[in-house]
Amino acid sequence: MTNSNSTEEMLSVTRSFVPNIILDSIGIGLCIIAVCKTFIFIILILIRRQLTKSKDKILFLLSFNMYMSIFIFSLFLLDMFISMIKGHLYPDMSQINDDTLWCRLKVYLSTVALISSLYSTTIQALYRFFRITYYNRYFFYVNIYFYIFILSIQVIISSFQPLPILLIGDYQYEDYHCQINLTNGRGILMAAFLIWLLPVSITVVIYVYTLRYIRQNSSKFTQQQQTKINRNFIVIKRILWLIIFILVFGMPACSTTIVFYLFGYVGWWANHLTWLTFVLSFIGNHLKPANRLITNRIDRYLVKYLAYDLEKILRGSFSDHISKTCTKTDVSCLASDILCPWLGPRYQLNDHLKSCPYQQIRPI
Repeated sequence: MTNSNSTEEMLSVTRSFVPNIILDSIGIGLCIIAVCKTFIFIILILIRRQLTKSKDKILFLLSFNMYMSIFIFSLFLLDMFISMIKGHLYPDMSQINDDTLWCRLKVYLSTVALISSLYSTTIQALYRFFRITYYNRYFFYVNIYFYIFILSIQVIISSFQPLPILLIGDYQYEDYHCQINLTNGRGILMAAFLIWLLPVSITVVIYVYTLRYIRQNSSKFTQQQQTKINRNFIVIKRILWLIIFILVFGMPACSTTIVFYLFGYVGWWANHLTWLTFVLSFIGNHLKPANRLITNRIDRYLVKYLAYDLEKILRGSFSDHISKTCTKTDVSCLASDILCPWLGPRYQLNDHLKSCPYQQIRPI
């Protein structure tokens, strides 16, 4: 009877954790997606590491740095959700209690990876800044050793920033894992400043200054510089949206603390809401730069224009070839704006213009 009663009690306790278990399972699934996606991009970057141009090596290095940081952070999150679901499934098992120094070191290391991933966007912002404002000083955006040095500084800074939180003991065991308690106002404020606001603020300042420089000097750029700047400008806008997205998804932790101090209430779902939004922010927003890198690499392949049996055309220049240089593409007369109906291959355009009556009567 005793064994039967204890089994029933365990089942009853487990049933009370069903919502937690469901959210734990969702968290594990999202973490697995994040780990797999970042791992795939890391492999793709390593496959393409033998590039000859220094600027491409730098782009791949910066992307590798970002995805490796996200990969490590996602692994720690996966470990955390596994600990949580084990605790919610077997809440009475003493061995589940993991309130140890290693538990605090794990959350510290995961924080280092998180800060490193945020600083990776800062370094990308710095790279774009140098390419646009110091375009005539190649050392700042071509020298790969310069960026290896910067990445070394990133690792050091990312390791030191969360140390105060660890040393003053704000990492506590809660809900079968270690974290800053959401009711700990001091710890949350320190984390908000050291983990989020510092790297994100530096990134925003760099981008704002870059955009300001572009607007003030746009008339001075050559056509080639303008084309490069337009490409960088698109990337800048994407990363600014990424930063906004990260800030928005980082708000649940702070808002939970504010609600606690105002109303004295913290929902059972607060931890899950905080960590699930972290995972979603990284899954949804850190994929575009890699897509851009892969696309840039693919654009260098030579392709065949099947319509006219032309070979060895750069994939990235295919649209320009059709719209600007292909001699067999049909084009309109230059006098089409004054109703010339002619339409024919580009190589016949000059002959047509010599006899075009519309072109001859065009007003000066």
